[in-house]
Amino acid sequence: MKISAADLLAESDKLIRKHQRYMRQMRIDDERRRRRGSVPARATLLRPTYWSVDRGFDPYHVRKNASAIARAINLALKAGSYSPKSPVAHSIAKPSGGERELSIFQIADSVVSRAIYRSLLVKNRALLSARSYAYRDDLSTHDAIQYIASEFATDERIFIAEYDFSAYFDSIGHSYVLSTLEDNGFLITAAELRVLKAFMGLGAKLEGSYNDPAISGERTVGIPQGTSVSLFLANVAAWRTDRELERIGVGFARYADDTLIWSRDYQQITSAVNFVKAEAASIGATLNKKKSQGIRLFVEQGENTEIRSTSEVEFVGYRFKRGTIGLKQPVVERMKTRVRYLIWSNLLEPLQSGTGTSDRVRPPVDRDYVVTLLQIRRYLYGNFSEAKLRELERGAARRIRFPGVLAYFPLASDLDQLKDFDGWLLSTLEQALRKRAMLLGRSNSALPVPFGLRGQALASAWGETSAGDPIDLRVPSVARFMSVLRRAATVYGANFVSRGTGAEEYQYSFSSSEEN
Repeated sequence: MKISAADLLAESDKLIRKHQRYMRQMRIDDERRRRRGSVPARATLLRPTYWSVDRGFDPYHVRKNASAIARAINLALKAGSYSPKSPVAHSIAKPSGGERELSIFQIADSVVSRAIYRSLLVKNRALLSARSYAYRDDLSTHDAIQYIASEFATDERIFIAEYDFSAYFDSIGHSYVLSTLEDNGFLITAAELRVLKAFMGLGAKLEGSYNDPAISGERTVGIPQGTSVSLFLANVAAWRTDRELERIGVGFARYADDTLIWSRDYQQITSAVNFVKAEAASIGATLNKKKSQGIRLFVEQGENTEIRSTSEVEFVGYRFKRGTIGLKQPVVERMKTRVRYLIWSNLLEPLQSGTGTSDRVRPPVDRDYVVTLLQIRRYLYGNFSEAKLRELERGAARRIRFPGVLAYFPLASDLDQLKDFDGWLLSTLEQALRKRAMLLGRSNSALPVPFGLRGQALASAWGETSAGDPIDLRVPSVARFMSVLRRAATVYGANFVSRGTGAEEYQYSFSSSEEN
């Protein structure tokens, strides 16, 4: 096993490009504020503080010294003396509330981790369950959703059980993982096992005490989140559970610690649930009681049943009803939160704070409204315009890759839910325009397009520049765009409708500040 200078350069360049995109976006936002009013630049360009903790985190240093670093790492790997440096602890907000601690490893260690992950995944793919969809390059969340939907497309009774673990990565017992690797035919070299153990034994350090030799940062339980080898180890930790569920004969889909089980046989699903509970104790994890609601009957909404039932089942960002696939309500709410922010920050906040200028609302069009629509469209559609969307509607389906948030959901088919979002968006824009007119102290008749428009007139509006060129002011439509995504997924497969290339990873839990 060895790494190359090219691997280090690629990883460093990726981090540098990410930071450059951040700086570029901050400058763009400052320029927008300057154009909107008299507010001075407010953005402070920040450099990740942990880059200064150790030069191994600094992508500019690693890029400059890639050849020497690769040579030193490879010599240590060959001699069996390689050990990753302690990661830095970094907390991120969880969509469900609270925080999740990630371990940020030094760049060279991240490259080693990824190399081992890829090697172990390729060699042991045959041992992994076909119903385990997390952290793989051959299966995706789209595959999981398609499989679940096919299983739920029946009029027969279905018993379901949903299980989630609390602090799964932090709870996994090292001895449990190592015995699973040793006893079940996993192909792993002595060198790979040695490096795996080294990564497992490292705890994250706080930035302020990172270089304090008195703080070891060692751990004896749990695996670090934020490095590639942990993704493989998380699947290893659930390997026995997967095998037993297959033996029992229930249907199931698992994404890391998020497990959905179903069966038409009550005794069968009871056996599966009993095993999951017992195995959780063996792994060292505890069930999340809030998300693990036990066995229920999956029925049509309003149907009477003799036992506890549900008309909705949720899994990795999707919501299943009998006959339809939609988005989980928390996902919809996060989308609305982001859209509300874009509307408020462009149309209302500058006027409310007294930093806006009426020059932006001179005829023939409200320029801030144009910016608002562009930002909403970019958030939902990625790089597709309304004209491009209609071209896709009229023409043949195409492979679609784009950075819009809707790329996560090409299999969503709940038209009522999608139309509800469109109605909410149109109503929210109408309310914002009325309030904007009040803040400007003018009547609609004294204001340019789109003031005074309602309903379909606002949804299909067009404006023009001072030179008479047309401006597309049509309100984005989630329902329309999702119809294009579904058609592309039908022709090419859901994995060809994505934010990047290859099988999609589980990324639906976007934050409200993801796109600017």
